[in-house]
Amino acid sequence: MSVIAEYAVRSDELALGETLGTVSEVELDVERSYATEPTKPILFVWATIADGAAFDAALESDPTVGEFGVLSEVDGDRLYRITTTDRIGVALYPAWVELGAERLEARYADGWWHARTRFPDREALSAYRQYLEDNGVEFRLERIYGSTQRDDGARALTEEQRETLELAHELGYFDVPRSATTTDLAAELGVSNQAVSERLRRGYARLVEETID
Repeated sequence: MSVIAEYAVRSDELALGETLGTVSEVELDVERSYATEPTKPILFVWATIADGAAFDAALESDPTVGEFGVLSEVDGDRLYRITTTDRIGVALYPAWVELGAERLEARYADGWWHARTRFPDREALSAYRQYLEDNGVEFRLERIYGSTQRDDGARALTEEQRETLELAHELGYFDVPRSATTTDLAAELGVSNQAVSERLRRGYARLVEETID
């Protein structure tokens, strides 16, 4: 039976390692990724950054980055399209693709990449973990559950999504008419409007996945 694992990884050898080691105060949220060449995935990443110029300069000199561009900017957050190179020390994309896994979510904060991935079985998850550890990547398993469980959709929410949804309900975001906006939620949580919107969107999607056939 397939399983969903939530975990965190950390290593300077991962994609964007040099950039993230150079620029402080940055949070990333991978909207999606795909690859025409397995070792050179293309990433669409929302970036919450204190210094956009410094981040761009770091990307320019990062050996794991081939090309990049800003596709959109919302409330100071930027959506980047980043084409990676084959100079990534430890490539994650081809590893989990080869194991038949599907990445559902990936974000970077506080020095760690946090991911949620569906694996075909526990053996595939174990193989992926072994691959990471063999290559010197720190791995921290946070939660694992069967992907067919639908008796408690809330259990699939991340802590941030749960916190945001609960606050939205408490402040009247779901009322008609609304008593609060995403700006209000962002101020309470100390994050950007874009971060709130992403948490709400992903939270909705996850609850639907887990509760509706």
